Formats: sequence, C-alpha cells, structure tokens
Amino acid sequence: MRLSIVSAIFLLTIPHSLAFSSKQLVSRPFHVGFRTQPSTETAMIADGSDRSERKSLDITKTTYSALVKSPKDAYVAFAEKGMSNAKMPWVKILHQSIMGGAYVGFGSLLALSVAGNMSPSGFTSSGIVRMTYAALFPVNLLLIVMTGGQLFTSNTSTVVAAKLEGMVNWKEVRKSLSISLLGNFIGCGLFALMANYVGLLKGGTGALACSTAVSKCSNVFGKTIVKAMLCNWMVSLAVFMAGASNDLSGKLVGCWFPTSTFVGIGLEHSVANLFLMPCALLLGAQLTIQDVVFKNLIPAILGNAISGAVIVAGSYSYQFGQLGKVSSEEQYINSDNTGKVDDTNGVLRSADK
Repeated sequence: MRLSIVSAIFLLTIPHSLAFSSKQLVSRPFHVGFRTQPSTETAMIADGSDRSERKSLDITKTTYSALVKSPKDAYVAFAEKGMSNAKMPWVKILHQSIMGGAYVGFGSLLALSVAGNMSPSGFTSSGIVRMTYAALFPVNLLLIVMTGGQLFTSNTSTVVAAKLEGMVNWKEVRKSLSISLLGNFIGCGLFALMANYVGLLKGGTGALACSTAVSKCSNVFGKTIVKAMLCNWMVSLAVFMAGASNDLSGKLVGCWFPTSTFVGIGLEHSVANLFLMPCALLLGAQLTIQDVVFKNLIPAILGNAISGAVIVAGSYSYQFGQLGKVSSEEQYINSDNTGKVDDTNGVLRSADK
C-alpha cells in the first residue's frame, strides 16, 4: 500500500518536470561557440598580423610566445627599451653607463690581446688579424644587453624611438644621452687605466692599440662622420635584433653579426674609441689630446647620433610607428567600401577600429 502511494506521487510529478524542462529549452536555446581571440593573460603570437600596445617600464612584462618577435613587435620592444633607459634616475643611468663602458673595454681588450699577438704564431695576414678582432669584439655588446647596461650609441636610437612614439619627452632624451656618454667615458677611461696598470697593454696588444688609434685620427672630419653613421646603423640593428629574440642564443646571434660587421669593415664607434684612445695616449702614441678629441671623438659622436636617431629610430618609426600613421582624411580616401584601410606600410589600421 505504501509503495503504491509513492509510485502514484512520482507519476504525478513527471508531467510537471517535463513541462518545465521543455519551457526552459524553448526560452533559452543552447549555444555552442569557439574562442577565436587569445586571452589577455596568455602570451601573444608574434606572427606579424598584430602589434603589442603594452608600454611597460619593465620591458620583461611584455611577453610573447614566439621565439622571435615580428618586426613590428620588435620595434615596440625597441622603443620600450629606450623608455626604460630614459625613465631611470640619473644616478642609475650613470651607473649602468659606467658598467657599459667597462664591458666595451673587456671586449676591446680581448680583441686586442688575441689579434695583436698573432704574428709570432705565423698569422701575419691583415685580413686574418682583422677577422679575429671582429669575431672577438662583440662579446661586449652581449654583456651589455644581458645585464641592462647602457651605451650612448644604442641610446641614440632606442631613446629617440621612445620619443617618436610619445613615451618620453625631449628633456628625458637629453638626460639619457648626456649622462650615458659621460658614464661610458668614465667606464672606458678607468678600464684603460687598470689595463695599463697591470701590464695588459704590452707587446703586440699595445702595438695594435697604438697603430689603430693613429689610423683613426688620420681621417678627415667628414669621412669620420660618415663612417660613424654606418657604424651605429649596425650597432642599433644589433640591439634591435637582440630585442627581437626571446632566448639567449637568439640574442647572441643578434648581437654578434652586426657588431662584427662594423668592426671588420673598420667603422667608427665612439664608445669603443673612448677605450682605445686613452690606451694609445697612455702608451705614448704619436697623438695629442687635441687630435683625439677633434679628429676622432667629436665627429664619431656626431655621426653615431645622426645614424641612431634618423636612420634607425626615424625610419622604423615611419615603418611601424607614429611617423608612419596617416591622417584620418587619408584613411577615408584610401579606404574601400568595407571601411578598412589598405595596409601599405606595415602599420595595422582599420577605419572602424
């Protein structure tokens, strides 16, 4: 009897449950969808079809899942690096610049020590000596990139790129360039004094340093400027390529080949000369301080600055950044019926964005 009562109650509740369920199915249809856009918490794929807009003072927070960034994303990271350098307190800029100058001294001294002492081993060809020097010198840029050191030469491109993208102001640009140049001078000069004090500039090492310094001071003013422009083109691209890579091996390759290119050609790097020239003067080379300053350092600094600011920062800002953005009127003229603008210069644009 009790079982039959329970069964009857159960049967009476079934129609009501079915009616409720069918009503819910009609009023709330079931949708199936797939997520097509990556979450903001995941790393962005650098496939060239998008561009990171994150502008963090800590460039390590701008993350990508690809081993190598697309050119557009690499430029954003390049400008972010300049912003990070320029926003530092001046004491920290000075510290990192002194360390950067010392690392340039390490790389230069390594190249001088090996290439300058190859003659006793039978390697007398100038081409082999130059190739050896060029292959060893780039270790300094890898040390600087991996430790956050600062160079005047690379700051002329990264910090100016940050200014062109509206990340810093001209006061911060002037602060960054002036203090980094001062710090590089201090670091290179102190390292040259230490190397001479402990006797590391003797023999072929010192002979190569003196002959190279005399040769660099024998060029006319205009030629030195042009050689410095070509030099910092390669240095800035080395920093650009190192920033485009997300692993140590990629940064190594990015630093090495552009740097060895300018060294092998024999171009003018003002910071490297800030180490080489004091070494030559300490060793008694046939040079005066006036020769060093007016025949080499001033034109080299000017050429490096022009190249970094105009050839690298300016050209890639035109290609990927603010300098290359067209006006709203031009966007309307160039747009098609769908409202989207033809992407002719690599900058991602759309009229409805």
